[in-house]
Amino acid sequence: MVLVLSGTGLVVLTRNLTHLARWAVQRSLPAAKAEIGAVGYEGSGRLVVKKFVLRDRVSGTELLRLDSGTVVFAFDDLRRRLLGEIHLVRPNIRISPELFRILPSGGQGGSLPPWAARRIVCDYAEILCEGFGPTNPSVSLKCAFDWHEPGSDPKTPLVLTTWDVQASAPGYPEPFLVLDRADLSLTVQGLLKDHEVAGVEVDGGRLILGAALQQILSGPPESSSQSPNPAASWIIRKLDLQGLGVRLEDKRETAADISFQINTILNDLSLSQAASTIGGEEQSLEIADVEILSPYDPLTKVLTMRSVVLHFTLGGLLRGELAKVGIREPAIYVGPDLFWYMDDAQQRTGEEKTGGPSWRIGELEVTDGRLIVGSSGRAQYGLPLNFHASAHDIALDNLATLKLQTGFEIPSQTTEFPSYQLEISTQKGDLQFAYPPEKNENNLVGKVFFDRIRWRQYEAAEAWLSATFDHHGINGDFGGKAYGGYLSGGFSFLFEDDAPWIGWLSGNKVDLKRITDVISPQNFRMTGPLNFKLQMDAFGRRIERVKGKFDALRPGRMKIGKLDDFLSNIPDAWSNLKKSSTRLALETLRDFDYTKAGGEMWFVENQGILGLKLQGPLGSRNFEVVLHADESPEGRWKQKP
Repeated sequence: MVLVLSGTGLVVLTRNLTHLARWAVQRSLPAAKAEIGAVGYEGSGRLVVKKFVLRDRVSGTELLRLDSGTVVFAFDDLRRRLLGEIHLVRPNIRISPELFRILPSGGQGGSLPPWAARRIVCDYAEILCEGFGPTNPSVSLKCAFDWHEPGSDPKTPLVLTTWDVQASAPGYPEPFLVLDRADLSLTVQGLLKDHEVAGVEVDGGRLILGAALQQILSGPPESSSQSPNPAASWIIRKLDLQGLGVRLEDKRETAADISFQINTILNDLSLSQAASTIGGEEQSLEIADVEILSPYDPLTKVLTMRSVVLHFTLGGLLRGELAKVGIREPAIYVGPDLFWYMDDAQQRTGEEKTGGPSWRIGELEVTDGRLIVGSSGRAQYGLPLNFHASAHDIALDNLATLKLQTGFEIPSQTTEFPSYQLEISTQKGDLQFAYPPEKNENNLVGKVFFDRIRWRQYEAAEAWLSATFDHHGINGDFGGKAYGGYLSGGFSFLFEDDAPWIGWLSGNKVDLKRITDVISPQNFRMTGPLNFKLQMDAFGRRIERVKGKFDALRPGRMKIGKLDDFLSNIPDAWSNLKKSSTRLALETLRDFDYTKAGGEMWFVENQGILGLKLQGPLGSRNFEVVLHADESPEGRWKQKP
């Protein structure tokens, strides 16, 4: 009789499962309305639910949709409030302010469920979180999980695998955050009591720093009445971000894209703190082999940098701030293209002045810089000095232009250039863009001081060089102490295809003995102080013309050493008269005291003439030395009319 009554009761119960399910939902969630297509019992302890929809009773907003689901149970387990397996098929969940209103106690501080299950499985689910105001993102994701023994221990972990996670700011159609995959570790106690997520592991994705993210990070205005997001106070015990690509959004034409990856681990963050904490954590990015090209010739470089290391925070990027920029081995190609680029960048920056943030650098460090002088991108000459810079709080008109309002420092250094037979030892100097700044001129000015300069056998000390580079070319002045006197000069180098340039040099009170000992030791010597002037014209590395004039300031002596070697080289083919007259003339120059000395010289391409006029107690000596490229013995004695 008992068995018959139990069977009859079960049949009656299974026939009214749909009504019973609606009644159970209404009793548990009085603020919700449930739509249930059907609930059927398929035998062997298996319940099947078809089309389950949960709505907000007031607004009618859909909060949960389930295509179907199954519950497998044993009657013995039911007495212990234990279910066997729950299988959810394609649930679609919308998390919004309405969902938290229908949950008991607003979803806060609810007790643990009276029922437990041995396993809960979901192969595919879609979740949408939205509607919490303009400064809370809308988040959509897909997920799956397989949760064993969820009710045996409230601390039993659930690993929720999510993918295609997208976060968008209200009013912006494109997501600012997309995650390829994120694994969430949850517990029942964490979900219902502690409001915490044990761990979040992100593997791959992209984050766009722009107006959308700026809106999220700005927070609600003080007068805002937007709905609070209850999940914002939840705690993430461990947040592991790996391979999250970040790109700086800047739609201006002259702006440079910045892309990098975030790899970091953070602990004990609330959801409301996560964005600000990640945004405040310093990141670094190294960009290798950067090239900035001419705006008119894509094959011509104006600036190269071996390495650029950026230190920044995400929040700083949104404000247009870089904490530190380190530039290693930059090369500035000084030529017309450099100044065209500066003009072009300055003009476009002025047009886009209101198009984005005005960038600032907290600290700038430039090391091992070089200057390379070029002519139309063809001829290039590296200057024998480098530069560095260190500055703080620098304003940039535009990130792409790198137009720095600071000077570069030429450090103290000793440098050898064996191929040029050159060695220099410099003191500190400086290199300035657009100097002086108040004139708003587009040029580059460098000034450096030398303790010592040696070129071949010639030396100078306490020297200096100042050069100005602009659209047309280079103009420079220099000076220094040498051989007891002072040398000064200048040069002009034009940026044209043939690279023409001119130079001039003058000497004041130069010691003739010291300089002739260097030029021709033991062969030719003069004494006394000398003033001279030289002018040079050249194209590229080819010297076209040298013209000079010199005068001795006080009486002195001229002495020709190794005169016997000259005499022995007189050609045998000469007549005896010519040999003897030449020998007599040379003997008179072996030692000659003079009261006045002066002369002129010129050199054109492969030949030149040095004219020397001497006056002294024994008379005067006027003679010419003719120089030719012909190296034959006869060639040395060639003379023109």
